[in-house]
Amino acid sequence: MEINNIPDVFGNKLRVAVLAALVTDEKTFRELKEITGATDGNLGAQLIKLEECAVVASDKKFVNRKPQTTYRLTDLGRKMFREYVELLEKIIGGAGADM
Repeated sequence: MEINNIPDVFGNKLRVAVLAALVTDEKTFRELKEITGATDGNLGAQLIKLEECAVVASDKKFVNRKPQTTYRLTDLGRKMFREYVELLEKIIGGAGADM
């Protein structure tokens, strides 16, 4: 992954925040909303995009008769996020030599 070829999935601050939040463990919609500070509509739209890119998967169930959606990184999402972080580390490492 080169800097000019960063996948679209990382082209949005909220999507990157969601992916970073999911690295440690799965999260509910409510937890992601609290972590990111996003509105329901914006978060929902970005989660749909992440699912369409196959980097996030969701599980829907009822808890105390209320619907609850939980999100997790897919294997592809975990791989792409790791590559993205490695690319950023290379960029920062390279910039450090020029400073």
